[in-house]
Amino acid sequence: MAKNFPPKGPAKPLKPGFGMPGSFKPTVGLPAGAAGGRPTVGVPGAASGVAGGFRPDHAQRNSPNPDDIIRILQLGGAHLAAGRLDHAGSAAGAVLKVQPENPDALHLLGLVALGKGSPDKAEQLIAAAAARMPHHVNVWVNLGNAQRDQGKIDEALISYQRAETMNPDYPDVFLERGQLFQQSAQFPESLQNFRRLIELAPNEASSYMRAASAATDAGLFKDALDFCQQAMNRVKPVPAQIKAILATTYERLGDLPKAIEWSEGALAEAPGSASALRTWSKAQRRLKKGNKELLDKLRDRLEAIDASKMSAPEARLLYSELAQLCDEQKDVPAAFSYFTRMNEQTLELPELKFVDRRKFVDEVDHLIGLLDGGFVSEWSDLPDIEREPGHAGPPVFLVGFPRSGTTLLDQILDAHPGVQVFEEYPFLGRVKKSIEGYPEKLSAMSEEERQAARQVYWSELRKEGAQFEDKIVIDKMPLSLVHSGLIHRLFPEAKFIFAIRHPADCVLSCFMQDFVPNASMQNFLTLEGSATLYDRVFTLWQKYRERLSLRIQEVRYENLVADLRAEVAPVLTFLDLDWNDAVSDPAAHALSRGTIRTPSYSQVTQPIYSSATERWRRYEEQMKPVLSILKPHAERLGYSL
Repeated sequence: MAKNFPPKGPAKPLKPGFGMPGSFKPTVGLPAGAAGGRPTVGVPGAASGVAGGFRPDHAQRNSPNPDDIIRILQLGGAHLAAGRLDHAGSAAGAVLKVQPENPDALHLLGLVALGKGSPDKAEQLIAAAAARMPHHVNVWVNLGNAQRDQGKIDEALISYQRAETMNPDYPDVFLERGQLFQQSAQFPESLQNFRRLIELAPNEASSYMRAASAATDAGLFKDALDFCQQAMNRVKPVPAQIKAILATTYERLGDLPKAIEWSEGALAEAPGSASALRTWSKAQRRLKKGNKELLDKLRDRLEAIDASKMSAPEARLLYSELAQLCDEQKDVPAAFSYFTRMNEQTLELPELKFVDRRKFVDEVDHLIGLLDGGFVSEWSDLPDIEREPGHAGPPVFLVGFPRSGTTLLDQILDAHPGVQVFEEYPFLGRVKKSIEGYPEKLSAMSEEERQAARQVYWSELRKEGAQFEDKIVIDKMPLSLVHSGLIHRLFPEAKFIFAIRHPADCVLSCFMQDFVPNASMQNFLTLEGSATLYDRVFTLWQKYRERLSLRIQEVRYENLVADLRAEVAPVLTFLDLDWNDAVSDPAAHALSRGTIRTPSYSQVTQPIYSSATERWRRYEEQMKPVLSILKPHAERLGYSL
């Protein structure tokens, strides 16, 4: 599905001042059919009776009658609403030939560009329209959409704020800004906007779908259920999309019978829904794990679907589940093929068009270069810090490469009554943003500047309910190890829990995982990209360890699943905590906690198993091209290839 693309269907008569349906970034948990949304139909200039308030000057006496201009623009708007983008563009072009600065025509042409996946061009055109009719709220919303789709977060927020100032009750401000926050993992802000959207549009199912989607992404599954229940109380009949969201949410909560029941209800109305199909299949194979006959039946059902007729987001979900089915059947060639196709479909997602996968790798390489150049030796002297006043302990960072067991460790440690784990919040990213000139700025940082940055971090954690006075607070964000230098500079008292797993298993698991893509995760769409990122990240980590006096406790995944107590007891000692039996049952804690923000939820809500160790050896033939990249790191960590 294309971002900001109008749903096909009967064209609604539009006046000039066109709006665009809300865009949607597909995520696991929200059916693609929920992406349609409500058209944003604003009418700039309608009160004047002339398109966009545009009045030909007296020198344009041979230009078409203003009523003709309006009719052409209305025709273009109808084409836009029906998805006929070329026709809509032709209508806008016809107007611009005789009135080159007509703001509605510029706006329409910008929306066409947005629908065609060219948000950069759309921004130029809609900005030109906004300059000529600056008091029309929907123009600013659509300008924000074009900026958001290029990753221009700050600029988009300014545009949305301008729109809200004009009309605080305009629903699409909250729809679109909520999606921006959701896409950037700012879930409290996202949910705040979607709750306001529900207040403004309480009878529209899509309002609740958006809120449920954000709650699911945030790991707030019980909140997601509540939003779905609100929708069922308001909207009759209950849309299939709501049933599919309920199914996915119950599956993530581990209530597999309900997940199957609701997915079957969704499939009864929408048989081709990839989201419902995936949940239906996944819940059944989790409920009857290893049942060969069931796996055959599920695979046959999914392989009967013609994925070529699906959008990229839908096909991605279908291939993801087929890959998992084939993996459980030990059909390695078929599984690898489906994982590859899943990732190929991910690359087709419109929101990735302007995501630079090299950006994260380049940042890692830049940090490596600084460390090689003696960066740390140039740091100004700052006072030692033993502990923040009033805190129960120093800050703790749970780091490691993705898929190295960090989510399992998160659940184990959070079960301890003296621990509070925050799972993958962008706290450190906000601290980085507060330091102008990072990372070079670390060298000459003053104590006043360090204290200011520390307060940013504490404040962000406080907003999410950190209990510093009573608990050891652990910030679990695996790839924060890339910024270990920043952590050590700001928090010399910090402790690191470093999760280790066989490099080949990490890389293969990342390639197989249906991550919500971003700049770093996009590297996992190929084995080569995943292995290269592993190499660069661990090269950087090794340099940090050689140059900084980091306080580190290592946890090896293979040992953890073989003997939990033997591996976890030293971690608790490292944190100055006594053993507590609650940590022995992470699956029970995960289910009672009700919030798991990562794709590992289905693994950590079942008893600990060791079948994922040495999984890569089944795929050794497929892994051969990248094993040489991983070999030095495997040897350093004590693994064989």
